[in-house]
Amino acid sequence: MTAALIGRAHPAAALRAELDRAVASHGGLVLVTGEAGIGKTTLVTGLADDARRRGAMVLAGACWDSDSAPGYWPWVQVVRALRRELPEEEWARLDTATLSALLGEAAGSDGFRLHDAVTTALAAAAHDRPVVVVLDDLHWADAASLRLLEFAARHTWFERLLLVGAYRDVEVEAPGHPLRELVLPLVAKATTVTLTGLAPDEVAELMSRTAGTEPDPALAAEVHLRTGGNPFFVEQTARLWHSGSPVSAVAPGVRDALQRRLSLLPAPVTRLLTDAAVLGREFHRGILAALTGVPVPEIDQLLARAAAARLVTAVGDGRFAFAHDLVRESRYAELEPAEVRRRHAAVVRALDAAPDLVPLVFAADRARHAYLAGDEVEAERAAELLVAAARDASARLANDECAGHYRRALERAAEPRRRVVIALDLGITLCRRGEDEEAWRVFEEAVALVRELDDDALLARAALTLSRAAPTGSRLALTSDLLVAAHERLAGKPAEPLSLDRVTLELTARAAVLARDGEDDQELSFTLWARHDLIWGPGSARERERLTDELAVLARRTGDRENEFFAASLKWVALLEQGDPRYLDQYRVLRGLTAGSGLPGAEFAALLDGSIVGALRGRFAEAHADLDRVEELYGREFGYMVDHVRWSYLLLQGRFDDLAAHTARVAAGDHPHPDLLAALAAVQRGDATREVTGPFSREFAPMWLRYQAQAAALTGDREACERLLGELTPYSGEWLVALYGCEISGPVDLWAGLLEAALGRHDAAVSRLTAAAASADRMRLRPWAAEARARLASALAARGAPGDAQRSAAVTAAVRAVASELGMAHLAAPPSAPAPVPSDEFRRTDEVWTLRFAGREVRVPDAKGLRDLHILLGSPGAEIPAVRLLAPEGGETVVAARRLGGDPVLDEVAKSAYRRRLDHLDAEIDEATTLGKDRLAADLDREREALLAELRTAAGLGGRTRRLGDEAERARKAVTARIRDTLRKLAESHPELAGHLNATVTTGSSCRYAPEREVRWRL
Repeated sequence: MTAALIGRAHPAAALRAELDRAVASHGGLVLVTGEAGIGKTTLVTGLADDARRRGAMVLAGACWDSDSAPGYWPWVQVVRALRRELPEEEWARLDTATLSALLGEAAGSDGFRLHDAVTTALAAAAHDRPVVVVLDDLHWADAASLRLLEFAARHTWFERLLLVGAYRDVEVEAPGHPLRELVLPLVAKATTVTLTGLAPDEVAELMSRTAGTEPDPALAAEVHLRTGGNPFFVEQTARLWHSGSPVSAVAPGVRDALQRRLSLLPAPVTRLLTDAAVLGREFHRGILAALTGVPVPEIDQLLARAAAARLVTAVGDGRFAFAHDLVRESRYAELEPAEVRRRHAAVVRALDAAPDLVPLVFAADRARHAYLAGDEVEAERAAELLVAAARDASARLANDECAGHYRRALERAAEPRRRVVIALDLGITLCRRGEDEEAWRVFEEAVALVRELDDDALLARAALTLSRAAPTGSRLALTSDLLVAAHERLAGKPAEPLSLDRVTLELTARAAVLARDGEDDQELSFTLWARHDLIWGPGSARERERLTDELAVLARRTGDRENEFFAASLKWVALLEQGDPRYLDQYRVLRGLTAGSGLPGAEFAALLDGSIVGALRGRFAEAHADLDRVEELYGREFGYMVDHVRWSYLLLQGRFDDLAAHTARVAAGDHPHPDLLAALAAVQRGDATREVTGPFSREFAPMWLRYQAQAAALTGDREACERLLGELTPYSGEWLVALYGCEISGPVDLWAGLLEAALGRHDAAVSRLTAAAASADRMRLRPWAAEARARLASALAARGAPGDAQRSAAVTAAVRAVASELGMAHLAAPPSAPAPVPSDEFRRTDEVWTLRFAGREVRVPDAKGLRDLHILLGSPGAEIPAVRLLAPEGGETVVAARRLGGDPVLDEVAKSAYRRRLDHLDAEIDEATTLGKDRLAADLDREREALLAELRTAAGLGGRTRRLGDEAERARKAVTARIRDTLRKLAESHPELAGHLNATVTTGSSCRYAPEREVRWRL
């Protein structure tokens, strides 16, 4: 490794020792540090070559010095290389959705899922052979990339994985540097190799190699003195010396060395390079011409001279880049601070004066110039450009970058109203990143400023923003107070108290009128979107269609392309909900708008919508393929939506085996209502034994209505059927659409027809189901047409009027033909009778259990042992680890951890969930105490103590996570004891059930319910 290096024997040996350990047993983290040009890249390149010769897999990435560089850029390069190295089957076993999202766009999120996916992939690769990851120029890394490096180092200590990073320590570790607090923890965990200048004899050797002529010792000593032994400076000096320049032209720093090279060029070239240095590492000749006032042809001539001197290189399309970052840095450093500000301001003014050049500059770069211009650019103009950059970053899904721009905009903005709007937008961005604490601090500061201003529209905007940020506890009280205050300002004090939902809806209407009167397009757009989301539910589609039309007009008027795309997307959803076939035309409008837009958010919407429409029309293979593409490009960036959409496809196809596995995946993720999905899948299969308790939030309400209708029809609950029929009838002819179009729950008349049939009203059932099938035909939604006709065939058979039997048979044959073509197996097969409601019951309602067995029914109070038995009865024959029964909320996490090769009692995801619940409890306790609800506060405090105890038991010495091996015995004893205690008590109240369970339930490290004959429980 050292053959091509000079004066680096000791650092090279240190790196070789780390490589030896990685090859033999385990790796670690090595940081190679030093000033610019000191030889860091050369050293780590030598290490990489050595590692390859020894059979290691080498993955490399380099950071990029640009405000517009994508997040995680060095890791994007690493994962790309890893994908090339790994066989396809090994890659498929990884979290490919998250990894592919990183490869597709360098996603802005730095959440646990991404960190874990990359780390797991590296660890998996290291199982077969050593892996060396080299990350160069970490001084230009984004914060998220450094957090991922620390995460990987922390969690792969005992893998054959060597992580190597190189950065300029004198820059990054200086007080005040934005990355300092992230790098120092890495230094504490790493083996650090710090490179210093070469010795005089080593300088002589490098000069000899560079120039091809050996210098005398005195000359080498002089160069060493002037350069400090920096290899880059030495090489620059040696080349100048070889070309005939005196060594005295080389100063101690690179600035003087580069100045000597620049002095050989005409003054207009050096002046031009100084202007270019202000623009950045890359620059466009047209912008340089506008900035300097020099015609483009003359700019071309000057840049040609600079390229001949190897100071810049052409990169295509009128763009140039400095040959080395230090060239640009040296020119930039020539400027005094006041001149720096003046030149950045000149860039802003040049672009303002030449709108045609603006597309050539990233919004982030325009914002950077405005920010660095300081007082040379008017504060409100700077804030405006920073907000534009934030919105651009949001459209690119770069939430880290977006938050940074909003923070700087807040810093520069002086006008109070603008400060409030920026703060509210920053708070929403922070909420998307999961940084709720900081978000609500920002919200509270904004609210305090709002209260000082006499601005009704601003008060309404603040109230509506907070209502969309999922407030709880004391935050909910703050939001409620603000909503009521805003409503009273705009509508007056109501004669009698209104519900908070009513207050919020009336507020959106009043705020929209106010924005229209004030001709404030930005405020109107915000208010209309708020109303669109708040009115979601059956019967609102016609108004939402009007809202999306107005939003599209506003978006075009303000040049807001992203909102235009989303308005187009949600308009086709509103049309479909009304049963209007024009939804297809509107969907095509969306595709036309988004084609080639370059905005990830818009392209995501188009791709996901295309997948949904494809599935609704029966093109399931294409729909699943499109959804695979969505996951590959965007991964978890949009949370549980993609998982939910795939679930809906599987449900519509009737692929119940696949559906069960996917529902488990959804439940393990961040979906808010996996219980509703499981219950819906059960009733679609004809099983009404799995119940779920509502109601649900507005966006899920249509799904809840569908479930209730199907469940009531299956069980024949006449009271429920009548009630639900009354709820559905006003929406006859429409469709149930949930989750902003991600869930299409079929025509209303389909579910109303099932209820009519359950009530024995056969004529009404046939009429409604015929209407449902006709609606699906008009909409070209073949799977739903087949579903409706399958139910119609049953209704005809049940009615039994003359000709009904023949008509039922014909409809059934047609349904089976379509179902076979579309792959809807549950309709292609002969219909099966609905599963009868089991006579045996083991079910909890609130704090009371209903237990029915062998004809006897009892009700008993809640107990942990009953909960254990409930889990066992739900999985007959399965071995359930006692650890999972001890902590069922974290059970799936424990099992997943064991599959991945680890076995912590609580992994980081579970701990985070506990901590979020603790934060929520703290807020609820504060609120209960304030309201004088001492008993509620005491109950909440007991739950809080229980959670804290659980966290404490999960921690070993020094706060390290306890392993499952430490907990297995405790779990075995605790679970066995509470099941036995429950069975002992049951022996008195229900001896038949106690006897059955004593004979069929085994306890120990794993527990099992294994009856000799199948017992169907209503759980």
